[in-house]
Amino acid sequence: MIIIGSRALTHMLTLHGRVTEKTDYDVIMSVEEFMEWQDKYKSYIVSLFPRSANKYKAIVRKNGLKVQYEIELGLEGTSSRFLLDRKGKVCATVGFGFLGEKLGILSLKYQLLTKRSHLIYPIHFEKNVSDYHFLKSVLGDFPQDETMQEYYKLRYDEAATRNKQRTPKLNVTTEDFFSSKLAVPNYFVHDHIHEMMAHDGVPMYTKMQPDPKMAWCSKDMFFNLSYKEQVQCVQEEAYTIALERYIIPQHGEKCNDFFDCYKRALKRICTTLCSGWFRDFAIENHNKAIEWYDPMFAYKFVHSVTMGKISPQDPHKLSDVPLFRG
Repeated sequence: MIIIGSRALTHMLTLHGRVTEKTDYDVIMSVEEFMEWQDKYKSYIVSLFPRSANKYKAIVRKNGLKVQYEIELGLEGTSSRFLLDRKGKVCATVGFGFLGEKLGILSLKYQLLTKRSHLIYPIHFEKNVSDYHFLKSVLGDFPQDETMQEYYKLRYDEAATRNKQRTPKLNVTTEDFFSSKLAVPNYFVHDHIHEMMAHDGVPMYTKMQPDPKMAWCSKDMFFNLSYKEQVQCVQEEAYTIALERYIIPQHGEKCNDFFDCYKRALKRICTTLCSGWFRDFAIENHNKAIEWYDPMFAYKFVHSVTMGKISPQDPHKLSDVPLFRG
């Protein structure tokens, strides 16, 4: 058996506030180990049911405390079986579970690869991206051997099969890309909002756009920008999406928590809004995009409107815009 996730991290690192006595136990077991575990600890198991073909949720109680086990079975050909078959190489040490089980503790490098393998999906994104960057800060850059690369590909492909996520196409006109993409009325032209959020006079995305009429941007042009400009490019997109989707239409319970709106927009950039190299850059530099957050971005937009630098697009009038009503 191998334990992964937050419980595994606590065996090797000090994680203030990340783990409580009720934190789940994420455990990988072979089918044989799973059957033995059920038999040995059946008096502690409150409930046990399948979540998918190789995943089970168990609620166990011991000494008056109830916790949850997320059990992943190492079926043939799966990434979990891959780890079990290489337990001596991928585990850093040994620990014990809530019920006293002896568990291999997945090494920090393999935990980082596990986190990264599914970061392009929005489920539990905030916790996963926080854990990922925490591990990056601890480990720094490290070379990935063939075993690591093979494991990562298996885990990544499993996540892709499980989530079946689609992202918008970028090889279309900007008009087609930004039309009918919102769950709320589109009160302002997307590119006009971008102009108000520009760090350097013009939006950063225009510096990597070979054809201004197309939504597609050039990877080479992007990586020719300075690192600061690259992060600002991600930020400008997040500011614009936060305004367009949440703040201007006053959409959602936290539409006036501008930092929360920004984080939700940044999450979309890292997951469902786009794919490929730009999404990867946003994930790898998510911590910097948060660190450099400008708490005045919404004020800058409102000020731009009051100064007449930007106006609602037809057929909307300013009195139609929820942010400016009353």
